[in-house]
Amino acid sequence: MVKAMHTKILRSCRICFIPKFSPSLLLAWYPVSSNSIRKSTLSHPITLLVQRAQEHFLHPKVIHSHSITTGLIKDTFAASRIIEFCFKSKPVDAQYARQIFNSIDQPDVYTWNMMIIGLAECESPQSGIDHFYQMLLRKVVPTDYTFALVVKASIICKNDHGLGLKVHGQMLKHGVEELLIIKNSLIKMYCNMGCLEEAQLLFEKSLCLDLISWNSMISVYGKHGNVQSARGLFDKMPERSLVSWSAMIDGYVRSGDYSEALQLFNGMQGSGVRPDVVTLVSVLKACANLGALDQGRQVHLYIKQSKMLKDVNVILGTALVDMYAKCGCINEALEVFQGFQERDIILWNSMISGLALNGHGEEAVKHFWRMRELGMIPNGSTFVSVLSACSHAGLVHEGQEIFYSMKKDYGIDPQLEHYGCLSDLLGRAGLVEEALEILSNMPMEPKASNWGALLAACKSHNNTEVGERVGKHLIELEPREGKRYILFFNLYAGDERWNDALEMRKMMEEKGIKKENGCSFIQ
Repeated sequence: MVKAMHTKILRSCRICFIPKFSPSLLLAWYPVSSNSIRKSTLSHPITLLVQRAQEHFLHPKVIHSHSITTGLIKDTFAASRIIEFCFKSKPVDAQYARQIFNSIDQPDVYTWNMMIIGLAECESPQSGIDHFYQMLLRKVVPTDYTFALVVKASIICKNDHGLGLKVHGQMLKHGVEELLIIKNSLIKMYCNMGCLEEAQLLFEKSLCLDLISWNSMISVYGKHGNVQSARGLFDKMPERSLVSWSAMIDGYVRSGDYSEALQLFNGMQGSGVRPDVVTLVSVLKACANLGALDQGRQVHLYIKQSKMLKDVNVILGTALVDMYAKCGCINEALEVFQGFQERDIILWNSMISGLALNGHGEEAVKHFWRMRELGMIPNGSTFVSVLSACSHAGLVHEGQEIFYSMKKDYGIDPQLEHYGCLSDLLGRAGLVEEALEILSNMPMEPKASNWGALLAACKSHNNTEVGERVGKHLIELEPREGKRYILFFNLYAGDERWNDALEMRKMMEEKGIKKENGCSFIQ
């Protein structure tokens, strides 16, 4: 059966060989025979052949056919390297890797490992785990690395809690749970699945922990908003790495505790740990949300001095643009934006949003059209930003054209945010009847904030008729929200309907509803 498969492979390769890289020439690169195969990874013949094939973008069939004609395929290590090449080549050929694997009489554990991780990453996590169970049925003894790969496949599955428990059961059955590499893999698996209790239990009962274990738990606590538990672990750590500081800072940013994030960043600098791109992105987010312009500029200066912007992608540049825009420094945001020759859609979105936020609606729309001219394909976030810009700049015609181009030109179905922007655009322009029609006929239920924006528009344009309908509906949605009643009261008062205004005030008193005091914040 194996011989027939090899014959079929050789015949099929006749049409895929490039004359410049014929089998005879491949053989000349590194002449081998089945009797002179060396086991060293670096000096093994297959290593050079795979390297040459990668350099010249050859199909795995070329190497496979050469290994058949030279007898190299009889060496299990060589076969495993060809399998690995199948998973790393472009396009990935997982099915061909399966064929090669099935032609091996007695695959060793290394080859099984290669199939497990290759199938998990390139085909499906379940395929890799199924291969692991086949390995156990074939009585092949797994190594520690095998179990680590199986857990990695489970991590790719993310939300499959049942699968994770089965994999963990195999670890217990084989007595490898307490191995550090396995323990860390299991903690990470449960963390990615959002199973905090299981991850915490593993962490607390572990006989041995390392920096990876501590960092994993701090990171998952931060991502799930439990910054107190994360900080508790952080303070108890026997040693801290850059990852530890970054995970804790990111946890504070995610939970909205931006001041604490900046204080921790200052502590990190005081301890002599140099921040990386991940850390600085989190710090810039904190500066943006606090309006901490001075500290944001200090971070920018550090980035310039360390030349980070030249060495990394535009993620850091996007954070800088966002920070300057939210701090009201639109010229500095534009300077950062224009400093990038290659811009991705996230950077464009940040710049368009920043222009809209700072009252430069027309310039934001110009950036949108310029982005399209350059061949950049907008996404849903792009349209939210540009529609918001049109709304604040009163560009009704442009806004409607852009809204309807979403589905027509890009096949993007408008979501709640897009309908809300369109309604706000029409309401601000005084077209409150059209805005009401948008909210009433949209395919999803509008939020109270959408109705509130329309009520404010009705008040601004003295349209009591529509405003009354909107206000009554809004109070039904949020009967305990004081600002809705006040807005409704002001609508009646503006139309000199004092009796209705007094009724609204009386209704607030009967329900015990009070308007919260306003406040301002400056740095």
